[in-house]
Amino acid sequence: MPNVLAAVVVTAIFAALAYALGMISVSGALGGFAVGAIIYASLGPQGFIVLALFVIGGSALTRLGYALKHRASIAQERGGRRGAKNAIANCAVATVCAILAAATDSTALTAAFVASVGAAFADTAESEVGQLYGHAPRLITTLREVPPGTDGAVSLPGTLAGIAAALLTAGLGLALGLVEGPGVVFVVAFAAFLGTVADSLVGALAPRVGNEATNVVCTLVAAVLAFFIA
Repeated sequence: MPNVLAAVVVTAIFAALAYALGMISVSGALGGFAVGAIIYASLGPQGFIVLALFVIGGSALTRLGYALKHRASIAQERGGRRGAKNAIANCAVATVCAILAAATDSTALTAAFVASVGAAFADTAESEVGQLYGHAPRLITTLREVPPGTDGAVSLPGTLAGIAAALLTAGLGLALGLVEGPGVVFVVAFAAFLGTVADSLVGALAPRVGNEATNVVCTLVAAVLAFFIA
């Protein structure tokens, strides 16, 4: 019960601050509160800190060069404020992993949770940095040069940013005791990165499925790979 109370209080404060700072919309605050409270109640403050890294880091990357991206019509809508659909698409898999990890005390499921969040963060990093600095992105399936913001497009700056975000998330998981050992850190980071590859492949092969669907694929692939390898 104390953990549940702390989850509600801490997550409510975080959601309110995120809304006040323009990171999320009203629906994003409500959706984020639900996701954050469940993760906090399941994995404690450690799980919530990993989630907070994605929320804060993703928002910072979205605002990076926002004016330039807006002029190019590739910026996140609503001034960079993310809504409930975004929160659920990016964090639904992580939330399920957190619940199952708490119920089973499985270190593999905890690693899957970290990988899932890492994939969401890496995907955001690849998208935001790639759109800003990847001036000649290429479609992952054909390597044909395409305009920035094209579904399934990849670039060297974006890929490097994604790898960095995946490693940062896995390293934080290790520091917080959610990931056991340096070897598992690289497994989790690699799984998170492969999740972004799956995201790009789906985006290139089926661009009409929508960003939310590809986000679910991204985080699910990362979680499954981390679970079975870790």
